[in-house]
Amino acid sequence: TSVRASGVPAPPPSPAQLKPKCEFNFYSFFDMPFEVQMVAHSFLFPSNFGGQEGMIAVHLVSCYGHAVYAECLYKNDWFCEPVGELLESWEGYRQERIRDLPDSPVDLTCFSELGLREEILMGIEWSMALSTVATFFAFIVLAIMLRNFRQLHLVLLNIGAVGGTTLLIMYPVACYVMDVCVGAPPLFIGVGLAMSIDYSLFLLTRFNEERLDGRSITQSLEIALATQGHTIVVSGATLALCFTSMLVLPTSTITSMAAGAATAVLQSVLVSLSLTPALLLTMPRFFTADRMLGLTLDGTPFGTYRRASSGTVAQFGATIDRPTIIENPQPKKESIWAHVGRCSQRGAPVMFLFLALVMVPFAMALTRFSYVEDLTPLMQTTHPATKAFISISNIYGQDLTTPVQLLIMAPSQKAMASREWSLATCHMLQDLATKVTDRMHEEGHDYTMTTADFNGLMIFRGGCLADGLKFGVIDVMPAVHMYGMYDMVADLLSNRNQTATQVYVHCQVDLFSEVGEAWMRAVRASLPRPEVIRQPLGGHQDADSANYVPYGRWDDVEIGALHLYGMPLEQMDGAQYTLRRMPYVGLAIAAIVCIILGGSFGTALIPVRAVICIAWMLVVTFGASVMVYQLGYLEGLGIQALSPSSGQALFWISPSVAVAVLVGLGLDYDIFLMDSVMEHWQSGKDGKSAVVTSLDQAGTIISAAGIIMFLAFGALLASTTPVLNQIGFMLCVGVLLDCFVTTKVTIPTLMALVPDNANFWPLEQKTSMRERAFGGQTVFVQRPPPSFRRSLSWSH
Repeated sequence: TSVRASGVPAPPPSPAQLKPKCEFNFYSFFDMPFEVQMVAHSFLFPSNFGGQEGMIAVHLVSCYGHAVYAECLYKNDWFCEPVGELLESWEGYRQERIRDLPDSPVDLTCFSELGLREEILMGIEWSMALSTVATFFAFIVLAIMLRNFRQLHLVLLNIGAVGGTTLLIMYPVACYVMDVCVGAPPLFIGVGLAMSIDYSLFLLTRFNEERLDGRSITQSLEIALATQGHTIVVSGATLALCFTSMLVLPTSTITSMAAGAATAVLQSVLVSLSLTPALLLTMPRFFTADRMLGLTLDGTPFGTYRRASSGTVAQFGATIDRPTIIENPQPKKESIWAHVGRCSQRGAPVMFLFLALVMVPFAMALTRFSYVEDLTPLMQTTHPATKAFISISNIYGQDLTTPVQLLIMAPSQKAMASREWSLATCHMLQDLATKVTDRMHEEGHDYTMTTADFNGLMIFRGGCLADGLKFGVIDVMPAVHMYGMYDMVADLLSNRNQTATQVYVHCQVDLFSEVGEAWMRAVRASLPRPEVIRQPLGGHQDADSANYVPYGRWDDVEIGALHLYGMPLEQMDGAQYTLRRMPYVGLAIAAIVCIILGGSFGTALIPVRAVICIAWMLVVTFGASVMVYQLGYLEGLGIQALSPSSGQALFWISPSVAVAVLVGLGLDYDIFLMDSVMEHWQSGKDGKSAVVTSLDQAGTIISAAGIIMFLAFGALLASTTPVLNQIGFMLCVGVLLDCFVTTKVTIPTLMALVPDNANFWPLEQKTSMRERAFGGQTVFVQRPPPSFRRSLSWSH
């Protein structure tokens, strides 16, 4: 490392300034001495495939002197660029060989963890690209609802502002607060996109409606902020708290996603209530000129501004304070959603029973819910890396692709190099195999672990290497030392300081099966548990401590700290801890909904009814997901995105991610409708009439918002990554249920089953409304909570 004169280290050189240089070792069977081939043959050429499948292992040690495993696999530091070049060169060699020797009986496949990571990231990026394309069609629907393509500029600016500010906030969070997984940016960008579109649609449609009623821009904007601003604030606060409640889950994958999504929601609220009004007031003529859906030059320096002729309604742009003159307005025909709501109210008992019966089969399917923890749902089904991963897993087992390892941190370098330490560690592992077998039998599993399931520097095939490595009566250990093979393996399995080493622990069954998970728990529980543990860095801990680290001792020899680790363990722990806490997260979300909605609307039954509606939607959505991805009800269609993936079960993270988004979107549409219901009820209508009138006014807007979200999330179904297919299916089904069933049928039915005034208890009509005079007309606008009044121009 170069050092400046001031003593401050200079920044690392750019990879482009250096010739790529990496240190790596090839372990080829054909380059090994005969004595070593006797040891390596069974591993490199497994007998279960007749010895026809072989492997040349490549150990990538460092690039520019930096260890590349953790840094390049998870962080992609500056010195990792040559790693990708090496992988590309080996893949290029494979393709050239196929081209030059098309008739060769030898087939080559390249596989690496780095390549697998890149393939997973490529699947996420491809899904984001599909969502971007689908968003184009969503914007067309949005423009039709707004009747003005120019106002799409406002939505686009909102999305850009939300995405930019969220990234600016999450970047230092990723650097200094928590690890942020690769799935977090797509999620919070998607949430920000969805909320920006929804909030813009709610605010701008009300603004345009008030403009069509003849009010000026300032009057229309004030009414829109006082009504839809309340909806946006309450919805955003509820959704942000729902995401925040997921921070209690013990997996960094979900917590980083939740933190990013909550940030995106809050930014969507702030931007919608600040940037949109500011732009409308800054360029009123441009954004209100809607002749030919705004596809003209009206309201621009190149256009013509003139007033509407008598008997017509022509919006070529308006000034801030001048109201729009509308002569001979045509009566509006009642929408189909009003008819649907009225029919639901008339047959409320029958409709309630029907909804309950509809939920039964989905609830029964949900009782059969199971999940998988394998990596394959994260991989693209058609990608060559996925096929290579599955092929190598079938040939060499999970010990190579998803190994379980025991890290042993010796007390010192001298201790680890001694024969006594090697023998003691070997004897401890042999005893560990017996304890694991006993524990598995106690739990009712017919599983026997042998000493041959451990392979490391001190043990191989069940025997202690300190006593030699014998094949029959021949001890090949001297030859292994003579040809430097032991030192080569030691470099592979140990750190540079020779103070720690790893032992591969073999499982005889699928690690992600029920028996495999029981085996992992048994191995972890059977590690030495002395009453007092000396930590590698000093200090002591009780064995029951949450930060407990097993510490081995055998034959009066200190072995050191023991850490059992591996991707299967991480997946198992993450799934179990997360799903175990999900009921508490559900209760927290229900409490948040009740508190915020109760405090916002001032009623007792609206929050309870909202929780019932959300619960019904979640049961049907997740039940349908189990039917499709676990029971295979749609497998006959031949559509890959609607077929079960590996394990015939859902990936464990899919429902964990989808639940908060589904709750948020459901509440979004629920609050939007109930705000309108409260407004009409406070103006003097009875509860049933208020619901029907609200559906007449807001039903089409909610339906359009649902279609927009369906188009955005539906792009995930076109992905080749199973976990994204599952999440996309859940979100699409949930959004459609919210927009076309919950708001149109369920809410009118439940409110009709309760006496009219009881729905709004303890409020009385006009107790939470204020009469506002705009242009000589009286308008009833719902009074926002005290904390929002001043920000929504409520001081007049």
